[in-house]
Amino acid sequence: MVDKPSPTLYLSERVFYLQLAICSVIGLSSFLLFCFLRRRWPHIYAVRVLRNDGDHRPLPKLPPTLFGWVSKVLRITDEEVLGCSGLDAYVFLTYFRMAIAIFATIGVFAVAVLAPLRYYYGGSDMVEDPEHKKGHNSQLSPWLSKLVYPVATYLFSGIVYFYLYHYTQRVLRTRQKYLASQDSITDRTIRIDNVPSRFLRSPTTLTKFIGDLGIGKVTDVKFIYDWTPMERLFDRRKEYLRKLEDSYATHYELSIDIYNTRTPMVVPKVLIDPGLVNHVDRKDEFHQEIRSLASELDHVNAQIRDIQHNGYNSQTSMMVGNVPPFRQIRSAFVTMDSVASAQMAAQTVLDPRVYTLSVNLAPAPMDILWGNYRYSWKERIVRGYLVTFVIVLSYSVISFLASQLAVLLSETKIDKQWPWLGRILDDHDWLKLVVTGILPPFLFSMLNLSMLYFYRYLTQKQGYLSNSDVELSTLSKNFFYVFFIWFLVFVASNTITDYLNYIKDTTKIAQELAKSLRGFAGFYVNLILLQGLAQFPVKLLQIGDFVILNVLARLFLFKDYLLKTPRDYRAYYYTPQVFDFGINMPQHLFIFIVILIYSVVSTKIVTSGLLYFGLGYLVYKYQLIYNFVHPPHSTGKVWVMIFRRIVLALVIFQLFMCGTLALSNAYWASVVCVPLVFGSLFVLWNFERYYTPLVDFIALRAILSPFDYDSQFASDDEERPLDVCSELEDNEEAIESTSRAPSVAPPRRRRSTIEEEREQNTDYTYPRLVDPLDGPWVGFEGDYISMVEYHLPSAGELDDPDLSIISTTESEMIIKKRLRVPEWE
Repeated sequence: MVDKPSPTLYLSERVFYLQLAICSVIGLSSFLLFCFLRRRWPHIYAVRVLRNDGDHRPLPKLPPTLFGWVSKVLRITDEEVLGCSGLDAYVFLTYFRMAIAIFATIGVFAVAVLAPLRYYYGGSDMVEDPEHKKGHNSQLSPWLSKLVYPVATYLFSGIVYFYLYHYTQRVLRTRQKYLASQDSITDRTIRIDNVPSRFLRSPTTLTKFIGDLGIGKVTDVKFIYDWTPMERLFDRRKEYLRKLEDSYATHYELSIDIYNTRTPMVVPKVLIDPGLVNHVDRKDEFHQEIRSLASELDHVNAQIRDIQHNGYNSQTSMMVGNVPPFRQIRSAFVTMDSVASAQMAAQTVLDPRVYTLSVNLAPAPMDILWGNYRYSWKERIVRGYLVTFVIVLSYSVISFLASQLAVLLSETKIDKQWPWLGRILDDHDWLKLVVTGILPPFLFSMLNLSMLYFYRYLTQKQGYLSNSDVELSTLSKNFFYVFFIWFLVFVASNTITDYLNYIKDTTKIAQELAKSLRGFAGFYVNLILLQGLAQFPVKLLQIGDFVILNVLARLFLFKDYLLKTPRDYRAYYYTPQVFDFGINMPQHLFIFIVILIYSVVSTKIVTSGLLYFGLGYLVYKYQLIYNFVHPPHSTGKVWVMIFRRIVLALVIFQLFMCGTLALSNAYWASVVCVPLVFGSLFVLWNFERYYTPLVDFIALRAILSPFDYDSQFASDDEERPLDVCSELEDNEEAIESTSRAPSVAPPRRRRSTIEEEREQNTDYTYPRLVDPLDGPWVGFEGDYISMVEYHLPSAGELDDPDLSIISTTESEMIIKKRLRVPEWE
């Protein structure tokens, strides 16, 4: 017989219902407030709708009713998600859909079969206090442990296997289908690193070398330089612009019209009352300040223009003229004539020497972190080790905090470590419920959030070459932190002194894992309720933006210190927030693991988890379409990380069930479940061997047939038998017809994702070489910016229909110019 666990390790009925009530009140009030405010303040809750002009895809329109938006958002199709938010957003939402499908199916069996049997036979639902269940004990009945639970373990594992492969096939199919039909510069470009010196003389040499290999025709080569001097000039320029804009905003004053118009508008009052110009000019101190800053800005602009106009030859991709020396990096972006050529080149070993002419698919032009190219690969490795060292040091601190937080879950441990607190809790039952049930998951969430941002900061210092790499690495680090610190350290805090015994006798690992996890089931169901019922509606409400700048800032009159210039107002009221998978995804992967682990032994956790992912899907689908943007262009590669971590969840779940059955003396049932662990490892091997290449690359056959993808690549049970000879004849006829009419271009499908639109009219030229040198902003109305220029625009600029002159003085000119920039700028 197994000793009855201490009641303090179980979540009592009162704590559960108290947590449920608190989270429901917070969540429901936040949800209702959002339903009301989203129509009042679209600048906060639907800013992408404001940016939706003729240059962008139309977003699905939402009804003006209070709750009508919910059903409309849920009916938005995958095609619309891809068109409005991109492939990465589609993959993120697919993860939530998969989790809903898995836990809905598991939940039906858990509610209809396991819960009644557990109640009838006296089995223990981990989230219920045994003292409140008459006749219940902590040991499973023989019938449950020897038959029902092993069958449930196999059934639930099979359900996860099925949906995991089902949605993996769907993601891969969608990715191949849409990327194969695109022809953007990103899809046709590779990055070659460690280029030998003899190829660095000119793009012609490298172009000839790749052409001689027979893998495709090169259309463009862009060598990479250390642009640090250029970056310093732009940093100085940014500083002068900021000072000028502060001065103009202070002395011209701003007329702010944010909430009363569809398009936010902030303009200087001088544009409303031109008579103020002379009043401002009479302020000698202001005029002298402006002249000094304008002179400094002019000097920096002249240096930048010298490099932009005279120092870079776009035909040879080399620096010329009287410009500062820019060190050439041994890397280059090579654009091929077709997507197929780029895919073949990326999978080809170009040189027999190690670390020479290494090839990778290029990131999108707007995704590149140009400043990090100045680091050699050795410097990036050193930076990686330093970041790893800092992370390991941080784990020692977090481990201590986790162990202290774990103490709050046990009255016995509180009495032992903090006797004074134990005496207070003994005298106040409701305080005991709050401290042992409500407070731990709240502290967990707060500390967890702060550490996620800290590890993202460390990743940004590591020297990655693209924002996508930073995001995926951040996700990996944050998940490692959430899982190993808040799961292994937190859960194993009861048995940390037994680690040496585990090494001597590995058969104890599953039993000790099960024993520890059973005690923390209450904490996890509490955490899921807090994260799902409370935090998702608060996330939808964007409580930080709403409360800080629209309530507290007005009450305490410090809004002017946060938003001072038109650029500040435009960034806050007219620029969508950037969605970061590295911050948002790890928590949801961890919650998935927790729900799956307890799926057999706790019905409450399964039902709470289903609610968690259902609310998460609604919230994120709305925000990714109407309020957030995801600039990094990782083309759905996050699915590889999702798959691997779900397999990890399966392994822990299966080990947990083996240990739980062993603790109930059902040894044969425990042994029967062991093969599931090896089955999960086989699933992972199969995925890495056969599925991962389809996430990394686009299949050449998909590129060959992108327009009838669904019929060409239907699954075996859907595909109609075709005669091989007739298929070849059809191909030959198609080739002949093409050769007879070469001027007729093959039909192209409509642009598939928003990424392709973002990459129009872009190339791999360093962006600072073509950036316009606009003057300080003094106002804005949507995409039209009022700015000050100290020189007359050129004749070509005056012919621009997107530019108009508003007013002029002897020393400056205010013009109105339309900006064509990405949504997040």
